[in-house]
Amino acid sequence: MARTLETLDLGTAVYCGDVNVGTVSGLYAEGSATSVEWVVVRWGESGDKAVPSNEIEAIDDRGVVLMHNETKFYDDLVDFHASRFPTAHKLA
Repeated sequence: MARTLETLDLGTAVYCGDVNVGTVSGLYAEGSATSVEWVVVRWGESGDKAVPSNEIEAIDDRGVVLMHNETKFYDDLVDFHASRFPTAHKLA
């Protein structure tokens, strides 16, 4: 299992507490950076959501663990469309 965001595999499970909210569908960096700024999560039926990397608490044996244990904290996540993030480039 990957232990850094930069080495995550697409399809890795994403958890909010004990709830599997989706899977990693992309990793994006800003400008010429090589560190992940946005983890794009296929969030159930809601589609792809842009999760800021600072909302990732850990990567464990289950997958990616978000900082908050309740999904309500993520109700306002931005839908991810590459055109909405013109300075970001895809890492994976």
